Amino acid sequence: MPNGQLELSSVGQPLEVTIKYGTLEKKITGQPDQVTREIFAFLMKTVPELELASRLALSVDIKELAQACEGVIAVTPEGVVVTVPIDKLADRELMLLHLAMARISQMLGKSEKDLVQSAELIAATKRTSGTVAGRLSELCGENLAERKGKGEYRITTLGLHVFREQVLPKLKSKA
Repeated sequence: MPNGQLELSSVGQPLEVTIKYGTLEKKITGQPDQVTREIFAFLMKTVPELELASRLALSVDIKELAQACEGVIAVTPEGVVVTVPIDKLADRELMLLHLAMARISQMLGKSEKDLVQSAELIAATKRTSGTVAGRLSELCGENLAERKGKGEYRITTLGLHVFREQVLPKLKSKA
């Protein structure tokens, strides 16, 4: 932000934020969620272009994703697991599920990486290497997954969005 300044200080539980933008200044104190909402509201009023940008932005909030996965995916000491039958999922949905689980595991601090080896997908999905390779190629072509190294893949933000909107409802209907 040109001519802008943001100061953060957290002493104890309440969070205190002072925003200075040009000649405007706003001080916000409260719980982190409340402060975040107020900062966003202030910026939306102060910088109108942010409203348009926020409508176009696609991001994944781990809290919202975790709530959406409730009853379908569980976090165990061993990692993230599926708690509903997955035998009726199409191959591409199955790939998205396993790629999403790797990202969720990483976002929750259960694993250091969000990458999945194609060999791991073959073992987890019980599909042939040709089927897995074909579906991964399709997912990458649709920007739902990306290849990060030799045989390593991860789900994209768009892929997580599609997983949440299309695959999770199918899984929830089986619960």
